[in-house]
Amino acid sequence: MLLAEAGYPNGFEMTLITPEAQKLEAQVMRRMYERIGLRVNLEVFPWPVWLRKVLTLSEKYAQEKNWDVSVCYNNDSFGHSGAAHLTWPFLDSSGIRWIEYDPVYEKMWKDMARTVDEKAQDEKMRQMEQYLYDRVYAIYIYSPMNLYAVNKEVNFVQQKSQMLRLKETSVTDNHWSVRLK
Repeated sequence: MLLAEAGYPNGFEMTLITPEAQKLEAQVMRRMYERIGLRVNLEVFPWPVWLRKVLTLSEKYAQEKNWDVSVCYNNDSFGHSGAAHLTWPFLDSSGIRWIEYDPVYEKMWKDMARTVDEKAQDEKMRQMEQYLYDRVYAIYIYSPMNLYAVNKEVNFVQQKSQMLRLKETSVTDNHWSVRLK
């Protein structure tokens, strides 16, 4: 219905690209797009090939771009902030900005980055995500934190960051590594 209102009663064709590591997520996205009436050409590339397609910055490349949507992951090594996904394709200083320069977004970023209070910063990031969502600059698909298999004798402390840091993790007296024989 929305596609018809936008002048595409029969949908349209689009090309979705992804590195091999995100093939499953891209297949799910393809099915979601197809359910609303789009015809999706999914192209899966080895990491270096995909990277060249999305990180080339020349004006000439922008005119030759042959894809519509790219799937990729963004590892948040900042912990609580989640700010990593708000940086790279949007900020002028990132070096890989994918959209027209947006001074409003740039100002929002600088304001958020100067905010020390964690809850206030989280709210500003939520507003930035809404701003991007309203302009359809990005489609965020959140995956859960990395999952780990842990022996029941390990007191595993999950981290906010995806980096596996074990300094707070300990083992019980019954763990094989410390159990008396």
